[in-house]
Amino acid sequence: MELQLFGINHKTSKLSERELFIINDSNKDDFKIFFKDEFEELVESFFALSTCNRTEIYFYGHSGTAISIAQKTFDFLGCDDSVKEGLYFLGGDRAIEHMCCVASGLDSQVLGEQEILGQFKKATQTFIKLKTLNGKLRRLTDEIISIAKAVRTETKIGFNPLSMSGLSLKIVQEIFEDPAQQKLTIVGAGEMAMSVIHNFYENGIKNIHAVNRSKKFLQINESLSLVTNNLSRLGSLIQSTDILVTSVNSPLPIIGKGLIENAMKERKNKPMLLIDLGVPRNIEDQVRDLEYAYLFTIEDIEHVTQENLEERSIEAKRAKILIQERVKALSQDKIKKENRNEAYEVLKNICEVMSEKDLLALMSSDHPYKYLKKIDVASADQLKQIAVLSPHAIFSMIQEIRSA
Repeated sequence: MELQLFGINHKTSKLSERELFIINDSNKDDFKIFFKDEFEELVESFFALSTCNRTEIYFYGHSGTAISIAQKTFDFLGCDDSVKEGLYFLGGDRAIEHMCCVASGLDSQVLGEQEILGQFKKATQTFIKLKTLNGKLRRLTDEIISIAKAVRTETKIGFNPLSMSGLSLKIVQEIFEDPAQQKLTIVGAGEMAMSVIHNFYENGIKNIHAVNRSKKFLQINESLSLVTNNLSRLGSLIQSTDILVTSVNSPLPIIGKGLIENAMKERKNKPMLLIDLGVPRNIEDQVRDLEYAYLFTIEDIEHVTQENLEERSIEAKRAKILIQERVKALSQDKIKKENRNEAYEVLKNICEVMSEKDLLALMSSDHPYKYLKKIDVASADQLKQIAVLSPHAIFSMIQEIRSA
């Protein structure tokens, strides 16, 4: 079994392709059943991560199986050949380094963005609850999260941190002369929606309405709480909305051109800014055809991500060195552990053929390795495996073996 991953991201695929390859709340249970049923003999543990930038699937499985697993997964999700062209595969230490870069924001469209670590942790927690993330892979994800936290605290990759909600605010500030006078409607009640509301409120936009499929109480901070409106009220709310931000999980757009067109008539063509943070997209792209409706998607936001890029790029190089060092240390620790486990088994076999007299003499010797070599109870290969141990380690293992 070895660590492997496959996926697509903003570097290899367009938004229209990424939104076809998604593992989220709407299909995670079906994905779990499919993956377990199809690959039970090949895969020991797995989880998936989907964000606006990427979808990646991580698993411990038999070597050389990633391509066939990816093919069946794409077929399960109904992806066409254009999506498959953006697929990449990684394994071993390269996969660990990549996961660290993802979790720390180094692989994001917005270099150093702060939301990804929370998304990575949430993905692991989701699949732990689904009982598919366990064993070696679960322990590894804990190490990766620890490394990502170190990257965020020991470098300045998060200097003047940017996020999708922060970039959305930047667009608003560039378009409206007085953003505080605008009315915001946010569609969604998840972490991204909460972040948008918090960011906009802290920067003076106080006229805020939230819409969700079901009624939900949102505690944004100590001074702001909201109760969401039902989705059925969206049409009337849009008529007086200046800024519409969407962030919901939906396989199809929930806001069409006709809805916005009708709202614009009621608004007498007063301009409206629409920011779609959904993947798949929440707003039909045809809305761009309307004269006074200004639509920004995840891909459009890429063009406003250059602020502080030079400084964050320098810190990104430091962060990658830190990740490489930590992953190398992880690999060395793994080798040491494997060597100790092998040496333990060798000592266990040796103890079974040794007399009680020789065992007592061994335990009282100053150089147990030399003593074992002298009494000729171990082969050359066995002695080679024991040679990595300190005298203290040999004594401890023998005591553990004898007391077992």
